[in-house]
Amino acid sequence: MLSILIRSFDDPLIDIVSVLHAECQFLDIEFEILISDDDPNGKNLDHQKLSRLPMVNYWKNSKNLGRSNNLNKLISKSKYDIVLLMDADVIPLKTNFIKLYLEALNTNCFVAYGGLAYEKNPPEASELLRWVYGHKEEAKPADLRQSRYPYNILVSNLLIKKSEFEQPIFNTELNTYGYEDLVFSEFLKEHEIDVLQIDNPVIHKGLETSMVFLQKTETALDNLVGLIQKGTLSQEATSLSTLYFKLKRYRLNVVIYKFLNVIERALKSNLVSNKPSLIYFKLYKLYHFSKSYQKQ
Repeated sequence: MLSILIRSFDDPLIDIVSVLHAECQFLDIEFEILISDDDPNGKNLDHQKLSRLPMVNYWKNSKNLGRSNNLNKLISKSKYDIVLLMDADVIPLKTNFIKLYLEALNTNCFVAYGGLAYEKNPPEASELLRWVYGHKEEAKPADLRQSRYPYNILVSNLLIKKSEFEQPIFNTELNTYGYEDLVFSEFLKEHEIDVLQIDNPVIHKGLETSMVFLQKTETALDNLVGLIQKGTLSQEATSLSTLYFKLKRYRLNVVIYKFLNVIERALKSNLVSNKPSLIYFKLYKLYHFSKSYQKQ
């Protein structure tokens, strides 16, 4: 019936697994929960408690596979055709989370996305950038996603009928953080495979500090540049890359890069402050995309 696949990186697991396990048992469905921990050196001991739960299987990878290949491993080990992909640092917003996904299957969809949400109250100052960005860019209601962003997905809360796709489903060349969601989204768009956008979000609990989020953003932008240069993604795959190549066509990219290089420290100072600006964040991303593109 349903395989729930959770990718982890030494994350706390008890809360999310307990919630999902309890609802599946309440619904009296056939299910399994597989957890693949991609931190070989992590010291998370939650798996000792998880081992007491039936239909739960936890393992720790002997080496870091990266987010995409960790998903591929989970999918390859799952025994049911319907797989629910989740991250360990989220928690369902609704108590009928699984039931809503099962109801979505009645539409004969191959892919369904429930959405992402964030706590209403802001976190401590050191985590504000991730919270502000998440609220503005990621937490979109289902009707808006369906009408304006029909291929907007995140693999932290995604239902897939795996038999409809060639294996491995996710890009095997992505060994670091970033844009595995977009590659799959572009694949769906290219092959005209509709995404059912439903109102069934998970709350993103595991907020990084602003400094860590900036570091992960830089890594993701390196990935984006590489994917564009290999032809896996088009130059118009993101608004950021579209802007960069438009500037490049008009030979303005070098001038803009030099200007952003001068103000980079000021941008970064704002982004790790208690009043991070998303405009400054977009400029920071443009700077690092430009820098990475020139290097590669």
